Amino acid sequence: MAGTSLNSIVRSRAQGLILADTSQHQISRSVFATLALCETKRLARAHTAAIHSLSIDAVQHRYVLSTGTDTSIQLFDLESTGQINPTRCVLAGSGHTNTVTSVEWYSVDNGMFSTASLDHTVKIWDAHAMTEASQFDLECRVFSQKMSPTGAHALIAAGCESPYIRLCDLRSGAFAQSLLAHESASMSVDWSPVDAYMLASGGTDGRLQLWDIRQAGSHVCDFGNSESNTCAHDGSINGLLFTDDGQRLVSAGLDHCARVWNTASPQTPTVEIQTGAENDKPRTSTTLSTKTVEMALTTATDGTTSTKVLFIPSTSTCEVLVVDVCTGEVITRLDAHFASVTCAAWRPSFGELYTGGADSNVVAWSMREVLDSTQAALRTNAWSDSEPDDNV
Repeated sequence: MAGTSLNSIVRSRAQGLILADTSQHQISRSVFATLALCETKRLARAHTAAIHSLSIDAVQHRYVLSTGTDTSIQLFDLESTGQINPTRCVLAGSGHTNTVTSVEWYSVDNGMFSTASLDHTVKIWDAHAMTEASQFDLECRVFSQKMSPTGAHALIAAGCESPYIRLCDLRSGAFAQSLLAHESASMSVDWSPVDAYMLASGGTDGRLQLWDIRQAGSHVCDFGNSESNTCAHDGSINGLLFTDDGQRLVSAGLDHCARVWNTASPQTPTVEIQTGAENDKPRTSTTLSTKTVEMALTTATDGTTSTKVLFIPSTSTCEVLVVDVCTGEVITRLDAHFASVTCAAWRPSFGELYTGGADSNVVAWSMREVLDSTQAALRTNAWSDSEPDDNV
């Protein structure tokens, strides 16, 4: 069992049988392997069609927003237990008029959030009244949108059915810039969490680029651009996610692969993960799919370990892959949805994961393994670098 394995790891470190870094990594894997359906809470089925996006507020980590094909936006209070019904919502048809592809809280204030839609708009919302505050019309379908997690500026980057990435300025209500990024559609975007002006973009052309928006004339680099290859993926890139230190970037593609890139050496990926079933046929770059995928990562605030754990929705197997970012090894697979999984959101400091899928469900997951006080003390000692290690 995972608990027995965890005890064994902690005590082996306490006895000096394994190195501190090794025990820390093994403990992390053991704990995350216990992820299972949450026994204390269940989110009510508030959507009538596929869910495409989830977002947990970055201020309190208390509220989650969900949205998707039915165009409604639901807000749940995660501090509740038992069956959790939405506390507030935007009714279907009262905001967007087509599938909502993305929802995201403003990083420094949970009184505001933004959404993107196939109805050609990005909308800004008052989270207290659940009313629209403003909107941007991009004149084409919008697949993704992101606000900088640093809060250093008020720009929303939008990936849409256009070669351009549009930067929407919340302060002026106008478009600040347009970055000519891809040969056709710009499917996915993500801001660096440490450099407010660094932006990554992925397109249907399979290219993955890094931008400094202060130098809009050209991008900083292409990922995967080596002598043998010019693209990061063989097909559309439909998901992007920086690690919280900004040193690595995870990309997901319709070629059923997720790749981890080092931003300092972007020529080849450091890790590659197969996200589809073995008999799945990759969709080529000529296929325009409006489906993006939202991955999630653990953060430094979790206090679990230094090991980064990545959650990848697998649209072909109805599973969520729990992956060690450093090695690409699959720690476990989460299987509870009845149709493809489209999005995942990690709740920092609480050890909880939330996933949404085409079955219109939001599923809550939690780690079953809880350290008692003795184990916690041993773990603290095991991770300490202040004591000499005889094995070094």
